Amino acid sequence: MATYKFSSKDSIQSTPVANIFIDTYMPVANATFVKVYLYGLRQCFSDKKEVENTQIAKDLSILESDVINAWHYWESVGVVKLNRNDSKASGDFEIKFVDLINMQQPKPEQKSRMIFDKRPNYTSEEISIYIEQNENIRYMFNFAQERLGKLLSSNDIKTLYEFYDWLRLPVEVIIMLIEYCTSIHKRNMKYIESVAVNWADLEINTIEKAEQHIKQLEYKHSMLYKIKKCFGIENRALSDKEKNYINTWIDKMRFDIELIDYAKNLTIDQTGNLPIDYVNSILESWYKQGIRTLQGAQKDVTQRKENVKNKYNKTASKPANASKNKFINFTQRQYDFEELERLAQQKKFNTLK
Repeated sequence: MATYKFSSKDSIQSTPVANIFIDTYMPVANATFVKVYLYGLRQCFSDKKEVENTQIAKDLSILESDVINAWHYWESVGVVKLNRNDSKASGDFEIKFVDLINMQQPKPEQKSRMIFDKRPNYTSEEISIYIEQNENIRYMFNFAQERLGKLLSSNDIKTLYEFYDWLRLPVEVIIMLIEYCTSIHKRNMKYIESVAVNWADLEINTIEKAEQHIKQLEYKHSMLYKIKKCFGIENRALSDKEKNYINTWIDKMRFDIELIDYAKNLTIDQTGNLPIDYVNSILESWYKQGIRTLQGAQKDVTQRKENVKNKYNKTASKPANASKNKFINFTQRQYDFEELERLAQQKKFNTLK
């Protein structure tokens, strides 16, 4: 259980939030992560300096794992520094918030074009001239019209030309972008525009980069579909907690569906239901152990059961009241097969008596 000590500042009656946080970091961050950031920033300007994860989670009505994920996220984007204090017990960290108010502002090319770059204003006459003079641009509009299955409006034409002139995406990349969006049945120009801005920010400006990015997106889309089917999630959107867990399994852990399905079935066998927190705890344990295959996971479970069996054989002769059941707190998401197996064996033993 981590305890965070927030960087000390004078206690005041208000908490200053930098405009760059609101303009740059907040729009692209998970809403829960924003809550954790603001909560921590508030602690920097209060008399109470040390706060545990459990208290943060309780105050914000979120999961403790969400608190941990939030701090790791904010550290990854550079707005906080998470320093472990080796002089204290394991699990103690000091949070230092970066002074965003006085920080040197990044250059425009380092920011999202959608938020910071001034969008050009083209007239219909200007675009018509460009279309007449540039055969590639003319082909791009014809391709878009064919794939979208409609006549392009003046706003559609203006938006597509912005991809080329404002976002500086090559025509061949724009064509691949349109092909990808229509292949996943996304023909709304606002959606296509958001994808174009994202590609520009990621500097996806060649055919090779576009192909690699699309391959990654298709892999993630396929895995997301398989995982939702595996968990019986149909006709509803994923919750923020489910999204965070599943994105971690796909993007960070890179587990295949067989391993995730095995963890799911293991959770049902051990708990009688399907808490996604417990599934995640199993997968986290395997990830930390370097287990990446179904065979490795099965070997791990077999070994754990064997360890429990050996412990049970040593304690089976004790009186029934010699051992009391422990409360298994699933909100802490501990990977505790041994305790579950011991409880099951103890229950059987008491029944026989």
